[in-house]
Parts: sequence; structure tokens; C-alpha cells
Amino acid sequence: MKSSFRIARVFGIDVYLHITLFLIIVFLSYILLITPQPFGYWNTSYSHMVKILLSTLSAVSLFFAILLHELAHSLVSKKYGIKVKNIVLFIFGGVASIEEIPKEPEKEIIISLAGPTISLTLALIAYAISLLEFTIISDFFRVFAYFNAVLAVFNLIPAFPLDGGRVLRGILASSTNFVKATKMAAEIGKLIAIFMGIVGFFVNPWLILIALFIYIGANEEEKMVVVEGLLDKVKVEEIMTPNPLTVPANWRVKDVVKLMFKHKHLGYPVVKDDKLVGIVTLKDLINSDENEIIENIMSKDLITISPNHTAFDAFKIISGNKIGRILVVENDKLVGIVSRTDLMRVLEILEVLESGK
Repeated sequence: MKSSFRIARVFGIDVYLHITLFLIIVFLSYILLITPQPFGYWNTSYSHMVKILLSTLSAVSLFFAILLHELAHSLVSKKYGIKVKNIVLFIFGGVASIEEIPKEPEKEIIISLAGPTISLTLALIAYAISLLEFTIISDFFRVFAYFNAVLAVFNLIPAFPLDGGRVLRGILASSTNFVKATKMAAEIGKLIAIFMGIVGFFVNPWLILIALFIYIGANEEEKMVVVEGLLDKVKVEEIMTPNPLTVPANWRVKDVVKLMFKHKHLGYPVVKDDKLVGIVTLKDLINSDENEIIENIMSKDLITISPNHTAFDAFKIISGNKIGRILVVENDKLVGIVSRTDLMRVLEILEVLESGK
């Protein structure tokens, strides 16, 4: 997450801002400034400086509303025992990184509807405040109300990665299996994205960008569920390399380099007194003195998995942590290793076998 930085931790969930958010806030502030009521401030009687201030505050408040929208998804997910890694606010709004997609249709529907429900609630409250006789406050909350209403309705479009797409999948999964429901919902989402792109070509170029975002999101959701369906059938112990080569902690960098040339592997578990104490990769060796002791440069933050877990569990850990391999440990003993390459090859085999059925 190099292009994002953490701004807060709410209910145990890290909140990140993506650098693209600043671009859209500036753009949205300008749009609000030149747009007449009820979606902007251009035809109000305020001074130009006050209009700029109101436009900027409204743009920032919209992303505060998006944060509440994503927090609603996250808190309901946590209520169901699903871990939420973080929330990222970016150019197209926000996304909550939920560790696991609930397979029960009712749970997915409830989690998906939580965000739009909060947005609609904010819209109603803001609209009620806008009816008060406080001109500048009324104008601000009127804009806030309309944008939250649009946010709720937009997110209910039945297309991934929007909430409506997940609600649609939940409904479809009630009468068919999860994978088939995902494929059906993804195809519907792609059709909506294509239609939106065509309309955007004639009406508003911004719609083309949104359509592209929806199309890519639908495609990625479909691919990920297919990958899960295949890799969930295989246990880690079935695909791991057993009894992997290990490196003594007192070896030097030059010794590991020789080992890498010989065996062509880019990472090795490090042991000391027959205990797993770390892992050393090519990245650790770069710019290190050839006589440096491995124990001094190895990574001690070990990411491990049990042999009884599924290959998809390994896939999620490797992808989520952006690592090339994961150590397989059972009863505190190293029993194997699984690499990203292993998973890709297994996935390729399973896809061929599945297509032949």
C-alpha cells in the first residue's frame, strides 16, 4: 500500500487515504463551486470565498460519509466473525478489505445493504437539518443530503464491485451455488458497465471511467471466486515441497548465494539448533556483505500455514502479504514450503482438468 497512508484506526480497523483522493477532492470542490443548487453553490448569494470554502468542506464531508458507509460494511462483517483488514478511501470512493466473502446468502445481503442503509440515513438526517431556517447551514446540509442519496442509489446498482452486485449474488446464491451465482452476477455487471460506457461516450466522459471500474471489478470478482473454487479442493500438504532445504543461521551470505545458484530457489528457511528462526530471500542478500552472517540479515517475521489448510488459504496469505513463498509448519516443526509458482502451476492443472469435465 505504498501509494496510501494511514490516517486513523477506528473500531480496530486501519483507515488509509490513497493519493488519488486528493485529486478527486480538488476536482469535486471545483464541480460544486460551478454547479447551481441543490448540487452546488454557484447561484447562491455568498461571496466567492465563502463558496470556495463551502465547496471544499462539502467535498471533504462526502468522503467522511463514504468512510461511514464502509465502516457500516466492516462492523457488520465483524459482527459475523469476519476479519476486516482495512478501509481505503480513493478516487472512486472507498473499499473495505474484508478477509473472507461470506458464503451464506443472507449474511452477504445484510453486509452489502449496511453501507447504502447508512448513506440513506445520513441523507434523511441531513435533509431534515437543511429544512431549518439557517441559510448557510441549510445549503451545506442540502448538498450533503443529495450526495448521500446518490451514493446510496449508485451503490445499489447490481454490478460488482458495488454493493448491489453483492446483493444480487446473495439473491442468486439462494437458489444456486456460490460460484455459479458469482458468474451470473458478474456477467450482469459487465453488461451494465458496457451500457454505462456507451452512455458516457455521448453524455459524460466520467461515466466511461466508472464503467471501466465496474467492468474490471466484476471481472476480478469472477476470477477470484473461480480460483477459490478450484484451490479450495486441495490441501496444502498435497502441493507443498516436503522437507525443504534449510540454511543454518551461522552461514554467510556467500554460502547462501552458492546454494541459490545450485538449486535456483530464491528463498530458504533459516534454522538454529534445529528450530525455525527465520527466512532469507534474494532480497535480503542484495547489498549485503558476502561475509555477513545470515542471522543478522534474515527476516524474523515468519508467516506460516498448517498443512491441513487449503491451497486457497495459502494463496490469500501469499497475495495479501506480497510474498513469494510460505512456510508450512506443524507442531512447531517445519514440514514443507509452498511458493507462488507452486500455486500457479496447481491452478493451471486444476483449470485444465475442470475444463475437460
